[in-house]
Amino acid sequence: MASTQAKPSTPPPVMRAPAPDRPGVEPRSPRRTEQRALDSSDDNRGRNPRRAAALIAAACLVLTATGTWAAARVDHSSEDRLLQVQTRQAAAVLSTAILLIQQPLSTALDAQQVVSRSDQGPAFGQLMAGSVGPDRVFSSASLWHRSGSGLTRMASVGARPALPASSTQAYLAKAFTAKTFTVRSVKKGDRLFVAYALASPTTGYVVYGERALPASRRAPVDKDSAFADVHYAIYFGRTPTAANLSTTDVRPGSLPLDGQTASVTIPFGDSELTLVTQPRRHLGSTLGQRLPLIVLLVGLLLSLVAARSGFQLVRRRQEAEADTATITGLYERVDSLYGEQRDLFVRLQRALLPHVNPDVPNLEIASRYVAGTQGIDIGGDWYSIIGLDEDQFAFVVGDVSGRGVDAVAVMAHARFTARAYLLDGDPPAVALEKCSRQFDISTDGHITTALVGIGNARTGEMTVASAGHPTPLLISPGAREFVQVKPGLPLGAGAATYHSTRFTMTPGSTLFCFTDGLVERRGEGIDTGLQRLADTMTPVSGSPVEEMVDHALQKLRSPNASDDIAILAIRWEPER
Repeated sequence: MASTQAKPSTPPPVMRAPAPDRPGVEPRSPRRTEQRALDSSDDNRGRNPRRAAALIAAACLVLTATGTWAAARVDHSSEDRLLQVQTRQAAAVLSTAILLIQQPLSTALDAQQVVSRSDQGPAFGQLMAGSVGPDRVFSSASLWHRSGSGLTRMASVGARPALPASSTQAYLAKAFTAKTFTVRSVKKGDRLFVAYALASPTTGYVVYGERALPASRRAPVDKDSAFADVHYAIYFGRTPTAANLSTTDVRPGSLPLDGQTASVTIPFGDSELTLVTQPRRHLGSTLGQRLPLIVLLVGLLLSLVAARSGFQLVRRRQEAEADTATITGLYERVDSLYGEQRDLFVRLQRALLPHVNPDVPNLEIASRYVAGTQGIDIGGDWYSIIGLDEDQFAFVVGDVSGRGVDAVAVMAHARFTARAYLLDGDPPAVALEKCSRQFDISTDGHITTALVGIGNARTGEMTVASAGHPTPLLISPGAREFVQVKPGLPLGAGAATYHSTRFTMTPGSTLFCFTDGLVERRGEGIDTGLQRLADTMTPVSGSPVEEMVDHALQKLRSPNASDDIAILAIRWEPER
């Protein structure tokens, strides 16, 4: 391409003859004087923009560091909570295993009351045959009877006991004074055994058994899914020392477990076991793990952009008049950052809710979660619907009091605990009773309510139970009524028994479940809010469930509501 050189728009400078030189005096140059003035102006203009850019960068770096620390703290807190939940679940599995160990001893001891003295040996052998032997509960077992101040062995099964004969009498005598079975560790060569003794002071009989710990130091219970995501070490007693080690899934020489760990003490006869766990991997969401790095990188990028922008803005302001619109834009950016922070917290909360509802035949399902409008803290409302088999499904709607990360952690604990029990086949009332044992209001600091139900998508039969949660609304074409569910105590409020309510939905009817944020209003009773809900839903009883949920939110949600709202609507439409 040809290029055309632009002509200057000003006439060329007029050339002047230089002034005669004067000894000792530098000739004054107008061009040099003008350049000095420009340099001085540039220095003044350059100093303040750099200072402003440095201040902006420092402020942004402080915000970035704070945000990174907060995200890391939230993730660490979430990891601690999840590890505590995992540890308690592993402890429950370990407690069940202990009961399975105790049961053969109890059965053999109880049998002596109905067996004649001449048949005690054969009867004991038959009872313990299934529990004694290689790869079974016990490596050896024996039956003893107290006569006077001594003990006589009546029968024995299995290998030779590891406990020396000189120590056996004293150990068995101790069992008669214990309220439960007694436990002690016995070392024989490089093998470690656990000795058990269970006595009946009334009949004078005592059953003794020994269990050989695996040479690998692996506990059989670690095949359970509760141990899948954690390393563990189990110790005799409360002191986790190498001498007290029972079983572990890591090399014993690498103990004790360090870093992020959790521990729990489990009753073990007249002694105790201490379970120490360490996560094998990150237990929480990938977003939570990567969020600190994301915040850091984005913050550094924003710091660079903000510093550069500040430098340019200040320099332009020195060169021209102040730009009020730019200042307004900066304030709007700050407001936007607060809005984005709230949106981030809401998205974190939504990440714990189901992304999609399962496809269940004969059911039309709609769900919503709406965050409160005040503040940036997130709440603990949740819903969940689970397909159990071809016909059956389960659902949960719950609410954790308070707001913030702790409330969400309790919500996650409640949601996944209830889901696990329902998937195990527990009915709603039993699932709530088991869940309640996993919580303690005095420790958690949050009140957790939940509505749990199991339904048959083929017949429309429903079974529901409530832990202090608002009763659901059953909406039929032209009619509505609240299901008469007897509420129990909130989860963790103490020993509680929950009652199930059974009913059958009519074709086209909708079960409308919700949290109290939808109906409660400051200064009015809950009955007023429930009646308002029933009146609001009557005109749309025949509408699609998505429209029903939208209608309820539009009519009942207060613009300044601080409480979150969760809704789950289930319509039964059997095929004809």
